[in-house]
Amino acid sequence: MVQQVIKSDEGRLWKEELVHIERDRANYHVSPGYFLEIKKLPTAQPLHWLRLGLHDLGQHYAIAIGYGLVIALVYAVIVGLAVSTQLYHVGIQLTSGFILLAPMMALGFYGVSRKTERSEHVSFSDTLHAWRINPRGVLGMGLLIVLLFLTWFMVSMSTAAVLTQSQQALGSLMRADASTQSMYALMTTNISIPLALGYLSVGLVYMLVVFSFAAVSIPLLMDRPETDAITALVISWNAVMHNWKPMLLWAVLIAVITVVGLAVFYVGLAITMPLLGFASWHAYRDTLGEWREAEEKQPQYY
Repeated sequence: MVQQVIKSDEGRLWKEELVHIERDRANYHVSPGYFLEIKKLPTAQPLHWLRLGLHDLGQHYAIAIGYGLVIALVYAVIVGLAVSTQLYHVGIQLTSGFILLAPMMALGFYGVSRKTERSEHVSFSDTLHAWRINPRGVLGMGLLIVLLFLTWFMVSMSTAAVLTQSQQALGSLMRADASTQSMYALMTTNISIPLALGYLSVGLVYMLVVFSFAAVSIPLLMDRPETDAITALVISWNAVMHNWKPMLLWAVLIAVITVVGLAVFYVGLAITMPLLGFASWHAYRDTLGEWREAEEKQPQYY
């Protein structure tokens, strides 16, 4: 166990000192006797994050838009291949699930923000290698998000299949020549309305759960490599619950901006993703403080 060093300033553990990290056979993890300070945020704070994100985007526009364009093109090709085959309904689910995967895709933007804060040189390769800062933590968080995405994918497909009652009905929604009257008739049957509401409700729950886990956890893993995935997601969940009003506004803004990026044939993601990625880094900075000692120390758990 690494010896802890605590200064007299309200028990705060400073960044240049080790944060009472215990080492077990699996990984590094933060002792439960310590916690990250969670600040109280004003409701309108997400608008400030967007302004800061827009400033960062202007500062690194070539790198940011280049990385965002790579993500947009790769994802658009995957969805396009699905839509061009008999698996066109898979394209719909992939599009709706993009918001779930976006926090992991934004790793490169967090890496750029981290280097910018440290006044270090930033290059395009930093966006591709950002995960190396904390590979185990990033992998753990990525597995959790992918698991949630796959669960949503299966539930979404099942609900959509019942909602449209057949692949032909689903196809009629996708065809450009489908009449407004037939689409209206399909979506206003006695069975479709409750299922549509159920579909949207399930999707909303999944989005909020993933948002609560990823709101500040992935930037935290990038900025403080001593933190593991479980600790990060618990801290993120607590931070969202502690600031639920501004975080709810932030979740809505993320959803709206992402939908705008998707609506412009995915090309818009080249702008919206870096904007949200940089803004999310500032959200993390504003929300979390330094490590502090808990009032009651917990027993060691290994």
